[in-house]
Amino acid sequence: MTAGATLRVDPELKATAPDRHLRGVTQWRWTEVLGPLVLLVTATYACASVSPGMTFMVEGALALLVMVLALQIFIGNSGVLSFGHGSFALLGGFTTGLLTMPSLIKVNALDGLASVLQHAHANMVTGIVAGVVVASVVACVVGAFLMRLHGLAAGIATFAVLMVTDNVFFNSRTLGPGPQVMPQIPRFPTLEGSLALAAVSIVIAYGAGVCRAGRLLRASREDYLAAQALGVSVWRLRLLFFVLSGAMAGLAGAMYAHHSAAISARDYYLQFTFLTLGMLIIGGAGSVWGAVVGCAVVTGLSQVLLHLEQGLQIGNLIFTIPDGVSGMVIAGTLVVVLLWRSTGLTKGREFRLPRIGR
Repeated sequence: MTAGATLRVDPELKATAPDRHLRGVTQWRWTEVLGPLVLLVTATYACASVSPGMTFMVEGALALLVMVLALQIFIGNSGVLSFGHGSFALLGGFTTGLLTMPSLIKVNALDGLASVLQHAHANMVTGIVAGVVVASVVACVVGAFLMRLHGLAAGIATFAVLMVTDNVFFNSRTLGPGPQVMPQIPRFPTLEGSLALAAVSIVIAYGAGVCRAGRLLRASREDYLAAQALGVSVWRLRLLFFVLSGAMAGLAGAMYAHHSAAISARDYYLQFTFLTLGMLIIGGAGSVWGAVVGCAVVTGLSQVLLHLEQGLQIGNLIFTIPDGVSGMVIAGTLVVVLLWRSTGLTKGREFRLPRIGR
């Protein structure tokens, strides 16, 4: 370019390209939030109206949804795969369980429990908040070391955290019931409690993705070196989102504890970890809409297969499938989605209303 020359930009390109680039990414769009919320509320009440058993299933699914949203906040924005969030869910579940279970049951069933935990007691709201705080603090300590890792090393390190947490709580009677079950945890009095927590989690997860820090973290996911060259502290961004996702995982663990009323350390181990990761990948890790769709699809498929395993009667005919087929089908679905559409059923996009006339 010679001296005095000016750079000419096509006016049409100048008007449309930035808008096309920023749409749905750097702005808060209520339609993208309302879509998952409407699906959440509609599916919750539609399923819960069938029977008390379905209501119990829906409460468990809401806890799993919050866990999938926790994974989406970190994995979807950073691109770093984490197998360790089950640790934070365990901390959230055990914290609220130990604080809210009856003192008499705690003395009789958990005789080796530490004295400070033996005498601690709180209501359900305080127990859930305490579980979230404990999970976020541990996530901050762990993340301060692990968020400097990338790729396979980060995934293996987070899996090591899960293994260590499981072994500590499974073998220690000082921090919990050890290999036994922690009983008599009070359940949510109504379905609306779990539903409200899940709805708030959707809004938080979406807000984390569209805020400035979320955009910068996604930029570092696409080009780590370029982000560092622009002065972005990738470590701080990853740590921030790791702590936020750890806190939400603690919330999910607390919700699961108050849903099932009896938990053990192994409830948050491999099956819990890979089930929630599968939900996220099937739906699409790049968006909150993908997390909601993935959780709904896998939960619905699991229930259908479970009824078939137990024997589904239609008229005079009884349809059954061998035990264990449900796990195989869900694993096969995950493989098919990865082969057919690696970005998930939603292609990693947020919810959009269909455009009529186009």
